Amino acid sequence: MQEDVNLNRSHKLSECEKLEFADYLDVYGEQLYYVRHRTVKPPKACVLLLGPFVSERPHRYIPWVRWARSLAENGYDVLRFDYRGCGESSGRFEDFSFISWKEDSIECLRYINQVTPNVPVVLHGLGMGALIADQIFNDNMGNLLIMWHPPKSGRDMLYKQLRLRLANDFVLHPLQKKTRDEYISEIEDGLSVEVEGFLWTKKLWDDADKFLLSDPTITEMSDSKELRLRIVSQLDTYSSHMFGGVGPNPLRQPGSGRPLRLINPDLSSTFHDVISWLENSLLQIRTN
Repeated sequence: MQEDVNLNRSHKLSECEKLEFADYLDVYGEQLYYVRHRTVKPPKACVLLLGPFVSERPHRYIPWVRWARSLAENGYDVLRFDYRGCGESSGRFEDFSFISWKEDSIECLRYINQVTPNVPVVLHGLGMGALIADQIFNDNMGNLLIMWHPPKSGRDMLYKQLRLRLANDFVLHPLQKKTRDEYISEIEDGLSVEVEGFLWTKKLWDDADKFLLSDPTITEMSDSKELRLRIVSQLDTYSSHMFGGVGPNPLRQPGSGRPLRLINPDLSSTFHDVISWLENSLLQIRTN
């Protein structure tokens, strides 16, 4: 009997491994790390997840994986990846920039179209990834676009990210009284500035200026061939904090510092709302 149980566990593990697996894409001489989350049934659509800026990646990683798995459980094939110079992908961060990461996203999109042809493609970007997804969608790639916490621009995002360097200076270098604008001046002069262990370059700063968020009120794009829909999705309190760090921590009781809930709170409300939008949008596209 125990042997049968072990065989069943082995079989289930094998099926799980087939549905979720990691690999690398060759992209311009570097290795781009990706993970596919496959659904059991024929997919309703394929979702390309474009993650946030490198400094935010560690803090958003767990809910981002939970979201990918939730999509797969609801009938969607999902691909998430690390930009070159970030996470598990190869390359030095300082050698890349927004334009490089847009190239990475397009290569992943091509891969999706190869392995699951003739299936609608959803671009879903978080933070910086939303800016990149917005540009790709405006270049007439993808059928649907979802954005979570999109910044107004690449420059605006970097300006806010520099708070991390100021906070680090406050703790470790209290006598170093540089402002954000002084650090920006150094970058514009061609010097590299270290932020959270990553070297920011003039190329990163200059390329960021080319990434501006489209009018967020535009929800529909169409031409003579097809209808294409986009949304800046609103997240509930817990999801907003987990995916964007926006506002006070809702997991802590004011004044006590004690957690009210688990470190991984229930995000099903936001997940349900976005999946419902996907279902309705795919139906709208099919009947258009």
